[in-house]
Amino acid sequence: MELKLFTFTLVTLCTYSVLAYEYHCSKRSALLLLKKPAYEFSLRMLQKVSQETDSHFVYSPISTWLQLSAIAEGAKGRTFNEIWNVTRHHRMRCFKKHTSDILNKLSKDLKNESKRKSVIAMDKLMAVRKQYVRQIEKLYGIKVLLLDFNEPVKSAREVNLVTAEGTDGLIDNIVYYDDFLSTVLLMSDASYFKSEWKTPFNSATEIQPFYSRKGVEIGEVSMMNLVGSFNIVEFPHIGATVLEIPCALRRISMLVFLPKQYEWASEVYYNLMRTRLTAIFNMYKHAGEKVVNVTMPRFKQRTEVENLPELVYDMGITRIFDPSKAELQGISKFKMHTSLMTQITDIEVNEKGVVASASSLIKNDTAIEFLVNRPFAYMLVDKVTEFIIFAGIYSTPSVL
Repeated sequence: MELKLFTFTLVTLCTYSVLAYEYHCSKRSALLLLKKPAYEFSLRMLQKVSQETDSHFVYSPISTWLQLSAIAEGAKGRTFNEIWNVTRHHRMRCFKKHTSDILNKLSKDLKNESKRKSVIAMDKLMAVRKQYVRQIEKLYGIKVLLLDFNEPVKSAREVNLVTAEGTDGLIDNIVYYDDFLSTVLLMSDASYFKSEWKTPFNSATEIQPFYSRKGVEIGEVSMMNLVGSFNIVEFPHIGATVLEIPCALRRISMLVFLPKQYEWASEVYYNLMRTRLTAIFNMYKHAGEKVVNVTMPRFKQRTEVENLPELVYDMGITRIFDPSKAELQGISKFKMHTSLMTQITDIEVNEKGVVASASSLIKNDTAIEFLVNRPFAYMLVDKVTEFIIFAGIYSTPSVL
């Protein structure tokens, strides 16, 4: 009996040592431990947002993940456990420091392509802990505003002003005065992305029909065209052909998911739970680039998701919205709860930087045709962190 006990203890200690060695606190290990939880959370949120928007939307799942992680910094007990069970964010201080460095580098690299302003507004009468404010502003880049909620019009104006400044004036009205009634904490996030391609599309944009998944014409779109070398694979696990369009910033790419005919574009985000972005990029490496004739819509989307509390509630985060159950002692010694989470996301995909004329179109009879003339899903992904920065589905055609 003693021998068995000794053997078990030895194996346990050895296993622990291996794990400690494999995941010693470094930027590399912090990045490895970030990828899976952020990816899985993002896909679950995309599935829910798709349902709420009739599968025509753009959304930044990583923004919501960061906001919830920030709230967790001030949560205790079961409230913290609920959030962590969904986000699986780093809990060790050393890993948090590396996570902050990773996020800051991404934000710095994206400063010309993307603008984002995430705000947590709290009633200043609640004696919010200064340490908490410093911590989440430093770790997550989220702006904390301590406002007088007894003056709701003024409070809404201040949040909207900060949001407008952070998005170059593109998004300037994300909250309203009545959002500040009967609450002490609310969260808002505004972001936009305007793509600049590594290789611009041609200027010969044409008006072409756009079809439903069943092949019925439902409208028209402005189609862009480009023939060039691209990564493209047919991915059976997803039920779609996946094209990578590199952006000018090398670490960012748009992945365009064109489902098989008759398949729902929204199914892409369910099917992606079976795999990882790494698998897609590995398939690209194995297959190599191919000459592709890309024809896809020029589009612009803006989506306001006002019911984020309901969506994360369905995922199991419930206590932060309940005045009697929220345990946010790390934020304030007074009773606090969250009543509002909202996000406005704006994306524009066009031929930015195009100087070519119609006569300069490249012709290649052997090119693979990638004609995006029916509902499709897309992602703007960071190839370093594998974060899904923006994602959406385009299914309601319009001419731009």
